[in-house]
Amino acid sequence: MSIHPGDSGSGSRSSSDRGFTLIEVAFVLVIIGLLVGLGADLLPMLVKQNKFKENNALLREAKTAIVGYALATGKLPFASGNTNGTETAGRLSGYLPYAVLGINGRDAYTKNLYYAVDPYLTGTTTVDQFKTRLVELINGSHPGDLFCDSGNFKAAFVVLSSGENLRADPPNDDNGNGIVDIFDNNQFALPLAPPTGTCDDILEAVSTSYLSGRFE
Repeated sequence: MSIHPGDSGSGSRSSSDRGFTLIEVAFVLVIIGLLVGLGADLLPMLVKQNKFKENNALLREAKTAIVGYALATGKLPFASGNTNGTETAGRLSGYLPYAVLGINGRDAYTKNLYYAVDPYLTGTTTVDQFKTRLVELINGSHPGDLFCDSGNFKAAFVVLSSGENLRADPPNDDNGNGIVDIFDNNQFALPLAPPTGTCDDILEAVSTSYLSGRFE
């Protein structure tokens, strides 16, 4: 029997045909385990970040809708006293009156958004009257009644999500019942302040000066 060149005749396989060694298999399993572990750690963080971004987008949508309502009607809506989104006459803080605005009234955690409004901007009947009242709030001839950031931000209205913990936190909730209602004061947190260990609420607000500028 002839032996072809390169044929050792021993029946051994070439290095390209041999299987993985136990060390190589163990190494691959370690790598897979590390990747799975990293994925398990990163996934909750990514979900949390996506919820935060979604919440910000929903709040911006609500803020835009409220500004549009003011431009169209010459007034700001009252808050809603319940979660069905209807406007409750005379109510200055509570749930967002989303049915009046024609938008979704829930945040990324499916909780109803909250809303508060300066009372001087709710009783107007014309756009001109509304613009006049904005100027009076800006120049101080009429005192404002809605503030953010310990009074440093004079707000026309605020819209708020209770965040991941599903409860409104101080300074947005003052009586500890976890919601924004008529028993809380007119002081709110700084708009778009990053969540902290004591307050993970997300708040958007429109100042009186910004709203006045929208009518020019």
